[in-house]
Amino acid sequence: MTTAPSRRIFTASGLVSLSSLALASCGSAADPAPPTPSAPDAAPATSAAADGAAATGPTSTGEPLPTATTIATASESSATGADALWVETGSAQAASDAASLLVTGVRTGTHEDYDRVVVDLSGEGTPGWRADWVADAGTQGKGDPIQPSGDHILRIFGTGARMPSTAEEIASVQKTLSAEVGMPAIASVYYDPTVEAQYQLVLGTTSRSYRIFALNSPTRLVVDVKHP
Repeated sequence: MTTAPSRRIFTASGLVSLSSLALASCGSAADPAPPTPSAPDAAPATSAAADGAAATGPTSTGEPLPTATTIATASESSATGADALWVETGSAQAASDAASLLVTGVRTGTHEDYDRVVVDLSGEGTPGWRADWVADAGTQGKGDPIQPSGDHILRIFGTGARMPSTAEEIASVQKTLSAEVGMPAIASVYYDPTVEAQYQLVLGTTSRSYRIFALNSPTRLVVDVKHP
């Protein structure tokens, strides 16, 4: 099946508004997107090609991220993550022991039956998460209100993450992102950078059915929200 081109919303500026965001391809077999992802993977672990994460952005620690004008497309397979269960309640899975993962990008994309957000990671271990539906959300640390568009708010804490340790990493990845993506199931995406081994995703959605799973080669965390 064909998906819209995937888009990368990780940018080199601080707070990114809809007009300044660049969405890069989600990859292939694993991530769908308004451009589209590349290479196929298997549910909780597959290759970058399946997810499409490897199709456009660098994944190694310290590499600069694409600029806000970078847009790439790739093909994607709906088989990726097929074994992950769709749920409507909270969900959680622990990161692997001693996981130390640096967020290197955030991408969005849409498929025939669901929309997808992919968090690209580099480093050691398998990512974990805690997700729940909330009435209100706030930033990590300060607790400033996050007000996503959409009918529901899905809050996800990605675990097993590490803080950037070099000036280049800080400049490239320690950024807050906010985008109105306007997809069928995901209306908006807010990314709150890593604090004390976790980062936060806040999704404004029109549906309450979702699934989350990890993929490898390269490592990434995938969030799918089913179309209403």
